[in-house]
Amino acid sequence: MSLAVLALVAGVGAAAPAHAASPVGDGDSFGLKPSLASAGQARSYFDLTVPPGRTSRDTAIISNEGSRTQRLKLTISSGVTATNSGSAYQSIPGKCSGASCWMTGLPTTVTLAPGERRALTFRVHVPADAQPAQYLTGITVQSARPPSAVRVGSNGKASAKAIIVKQVTVGVAVTVGALSQMKTALAVSAVSGGWVGPTPRLSIPVHNPGQTFARAKGTISCRADGKTHSYDVIMGTVLPGTSAVLPINAKGLSSGSLPCTVRMRTGTGPAAVWSGTVELPSRTPKTFIHTGEGAYTELPDSTVPLWAIALMVIGALILTALLALLVRQRKQRQRATHPTD
Repeated sequence: MSLAVLALVAGVGAAAPAHAASPVGDGDSFGLKPSLASAGQARSYFDLTVPPGRTSRDTAIISNEGSRTQRLKLTISSGVTATNSGSAYQSIPGKCSGASCWMTGLPTTVTLAPGERRALTFRVHVPADAQPAQYLTGITVQSARPPSAVRVGSNGKASAKAIIVKQVTVGVAVTVGALSQMKTALAVSAVSGGWVGPTPRLSIPVHNPGQTFARAKGTISCRADGKTHSYDVIMGTVLPGTSAVLPINAKGLSSGSLPCTVRMRTGTGPAAVWSGTVELPSRTPKTFIHTGEGAYTELPDSTVPLWAIALMVIGALILTALLALLVRQRKQRQRATHPTD
């Protein structure tokens, strides 16, 4: 049996409200970053203010950090809110939409010699009918060469292969209109409860009905067994018009109907508040299976079918083998760069 996996490998450096990624250094390493600001400061992402019907220009610096000539492919990514909050980026498989359609001027591919850097000027044109708000898109670069599958492990007749795709994405935040006149808002919906192993978990749905990128901090307090339990809540960036669910590990809570209150502040205006009853179900009884001589494994949920458990185990083995492969390759590169006498 052969199992192929598509793995996206990229390091992420935080930059509110966007992110920039950088791949692991090797012969195919490359970089992408904004040019310096007018005052000479480094920027981690593009932050543009463009009135409706107007155009702004900026410059990205693409570089070949590897040891061989590379042909790199550039695409526009769509800015989205991650499931648990925070800005993220998605490739656009078909026709562009929203702010991703506003960017033009970038080449489709760039060929760079080792150590070469090149300035790429692009334009952001905001339509005349664009609504005042903050928008997020991104510039993504990856190798134009199709990646090949790498064998990362085997066990008997089963083997695992991974396709490692290295990408660099730099965010482009576009403010349409006057930021000082825009509404920052946050709404909190009914909280639900569940279990992750032995730990109770609360899930807090949030929505941004405003016009600006929203980040917030707050608490959730629940009454259980005659005591009040409070937990910190941190919400990463939520884009205007989008939603997320904030998971909170709530040690100390027990099953039952729990009165809870959420209070979140975005830094301006009144707090977003939700109060209600959270139903925390009873824990699913533990189920153990015999996996070897003297070895037993606890199943995470008795309702999970065995084939799904097998896939989860295989997936964990693949990730472990993939990390081991990356470490081994890095050590080999270091030995090649610093040979012994």
